[in-house]
Amino acid sequence: MMGFVRSWLLGVTAAALVLALAEALAPEGSVKKVCRLAGGMALLLAAAGPVLEALDGNLLAGAVEGWRDRSQRYERELEENNERLYLAIIEEETAAYVMDKARELGFECAVEVTCGYDENGVPCPWEVAARGQWAPEQRARLERLLEEELGVPARRQYYEEILP
Repeated sequence: MMGFVRSWLLGVTAAALVLALAEALAPEGSVKKVCRLAGGMALLLAAAGPVLEALDGNLLAGAVEGWRDRSQRYERELEENNERLYLAIIEEETAAYVMDKARELGFECAVEVTCGYDENGVPCPWEVAARGQWAPEQRARLERLLEEELGVPARRQYYEEILP
């Protein structure tokens, strides 16, 4: 790209020097006016010619293709990051919900929720791990609640009881 810009600048500069020399040597009057007009056209072609050639050539196509590839890559990365953040929000909100339900049942526990996807590809709570102290009937009620309200079957619920 720098080589293209360098050669373009050299071409425009050379055309401007030739134009200045021709104008200085041209006699006054209509010949000088025609010389200025022709020189201006030559300078315009020297300035715009390589740019127009690049527009027709592979330079612009390559740049556009590179931008398109980068744009698509950034879009995929953004979608992946959004999906991870979405799952993290679901996990945090569900864990807070389970801890609130445990408090309503009369005990405290730390909860970790892992998300998965249902058969339709929709993210949902997949596994629940709880650590705390509870009575057997409290744990059984929490297990039923997680299965009924969140759709997490007992086989994907993990409990670690911390003894006093």
